Amino acid sequence: MISVFKTGVTLSLIIFFGISSCAQEPKKAKQTTPQEQAKHVGTQKVMMPVDGMTCSACQSNVKKTIKSFEGVSDVEVSLEKRYAYFTYDPQKVKIENIQKAVNDKGYTAGKPQKVKQ
Repeated sequence: MISVFKTGVTLSLIIFFGISSCAQEPKKAKQTTPQEQAKHVGTQKVMMPVDGMTCSACQSNVKKTIKSFEGVSDVEVSLEKRYAYFTYDPQKVKIENIQKAVNDKGYTAGKPQKVKQ
């Protein structure tokens, strides 16, 4: 009888410590480095009309073209709305170069408009 009691207590302790050791710690806030902070300071978010897209392959092609530039991030292209939304760093890339690249692929890139971030 005593050995059953000891076994039950031992088993209870094992389960208790097993469960408590699996408890997750709360997630810490992500620390950003000064380089990452500086990266977002000079960026601008824009919406650029793009005509001539007729299918998802066109949409993908425009996105790939815009994303290929250093200094461009967060690229979204909407086939339905015929717009490309992206964030870029004017110190690394000129918006005119992005427009030219899209036009060179056979589409018509309109004048980009700033979007509030």
